[in-house]
Amino acid sequence: MEVQTLYDFTYILTKSYEDAMNRKSLTEGFLKALSLFFSIEELKIFLMDEYSYTLKDFIKPWENLIENKENIEIKKHFDDFLIQKSTYEIKENVLYFPITQKHKTLGVVKLKAREEINSNNEFFKILPLVIAQISMLISTLRGSEQIKTSSKFHQTVRNIAKITETQYELDYILPIMGEMIDSFISEHLIYIFIKNKNKKEYKLIWPNKCSDNKIYDYLEEITPKSRTILKQEGKMGIFPLIVDSKPYGAIVAYNHSDKITSKEIEYLEEIQSQAQTTIMRAKSYIEVLEYATLDALTGYNNRHQFEKRLKETTSSAKRQNQPLCCIMSDIDFFKKVNDTYGHAVGDCVLKNVAKTIKKELRESDIPSRYGGEEFIFLLPHTNIEEAEVVAQRLRKQVEAKKINIEEYKIEGIKEISVTISIGVSQFDKSDKDPENLYKKADEALYEAKESGRNRVVVYNKK
Repeated sequence: MEVQTLYDFTYILTKSYEDAMNRKSLTEGFLKALSLFFSIEELKIFLMDEYSYTLKDFIKPWENLIENKENIEIKKHFDDFLIQKSTYEIKENVLYFPITQKHKTLGVVKLKAREEINSNNEFFKILPLVIAQISMLISTLRGSEQIKTSSKFHQTVRNIAKITETQYELDYILPIMGEMIDSFISEHLIYIFIKNKNKKEYKLIWPNKCSDNKIYDYLEEITPKSRTILKQEGKMGIFPLIVDSKPYGAIVAYNHSDKITSKEIEYLEEIQSQAQTTIMRAKSYIEVLEYATLDALTGYNNRHQFEKRLKETTSSAKRQNQPLCCIMSDIDFFKKVNDTYGHAVGDCVLKNVAKTIKKELRESDIPSRYGGEEFIFLLPHTNIEEAEVVAQRLRKQVEAKKINIEEYKIEGIKEISVTISIGVSQFDKSDKDPENLYKKADEALYEAKESGRNRVVVYNKK
């Protein structure tokens, strides 16, 4: 064998690991290196899962491997390598060789060539080196993945713990929690349920649909003393949320093909514990905030206070025969901000947008945080034309604002910008229901979002 070929092979393998972003790109590096010796039609790697004792595709480990002819063949070769019957096996144009670590067989490489493979190929002179190098690179990548998973887990737990520093509405908190858990436990379907107090049944909070109605039957088994419940032969885990010694809800993880591993159960039980603490803190906040008037994150009126001020300002507008307008705004694509940069950055955006808008309002204007990323403003002594001018000014100021996020240490990103959509309405003094003022603004806001976002729409009674 030429020294140059051996050098090229080693160089390509080493470079493939340095450049590898994931399992797929690493496999592509292996393919390029092995192509020095074979005209390759297909390259597949299968690793033994220590929890389910099944061989899984290296690139797509979540896929259910049906017991077809190919997989039975792979399993046979794995068993042969396990008992060290051979160091490689050839079947016409297909070569199998093992992935090993410290003399332990971890998996199988299947190389399919475009022509029949000859065992006299020079490749087989360096096969022990090939096995050692590919095995080492796969093991190193898996170790790196485990470190990242552990780091992501601790970050998820910290993020769940931090939610109640700025949020307290459980209808807002629980879906955020679902997104956090789902991004970490990505190989399982994740559901969050809460118990409806009046109907005494469970309601799905996150995501929008549940694919298996049997889950609802399983949830009925939860008692105040329940711990982790495993169903569907270990493929489904139900993690009860017990708050104030009563079943409050549950986190459910479900994988249609594989059992939930002991490590995943360990992770989910820790998340379950933190979720229970977060829910209890949020409930305590709600009790305190019944007597509070301001939103903790923005300094605006909270929703409870807004409802009080709405009644006051509409009554005053009627009594003084003065115009009154309402502006309702929503941060465009706010969910994308949370998904891309995290909820801490999302909170930073909310605070900055609120601060930017506050500078443009008069002392007599009444700003409130209506919920999530929605803000609502009451403008006394303001007609609809003036309110539209104010709304456009708010929209332009938010669009121009650069929000500094350096402290969150997001690689390559120091600042971001967002836009808002706005709906505007004017109070009808003949209307007996004050709530119709902001409901009309909400309709106009919906139209602004549907028609392209980053715009102002004035409610127009049709």
